[in-house]
Amino acid sequence: MDQERLTQILADTNEAGSACRAALLNGAELILWRGSAPADRMLAAYRRRHAQILANATGSIGFTEALDQLARAGTRDLNLGQVTAAHPAYVYMIFTTNEPPRLIACVGIARN
Repeated sequence: MDQERLTQILADTNEAGSACRAALLNGAELILWRGSAPADRMLAAYRRRHAQILANATGSIGFTEALDQLARAGTRDLNLGQVTAAHPAYVYMIFTTNEPPRLIACVGIARN
């Protein structure tokens, strides 16, 4: 998947997806990692990350919804991407399928 396709699949999504799309359109840095991992493995890692964010009172967008979406994805293999925005200072984690390219979840995490 490339940046143009990612921008397309982020259209008409939730608050985190819309904010991520706006960041991409405004020149935010995009990293798309090669390979995939089962959604349930990502879910476990992001549950821990969510607990840490809550404990640190770090701002976030769409975290609870993203965890629910990852849980529904079960063991399906997902790709992971990261968008780093400067204004506002957020990192968006993007979980997508490969074929067909589809957004499963997006979460925004404030960078302090």
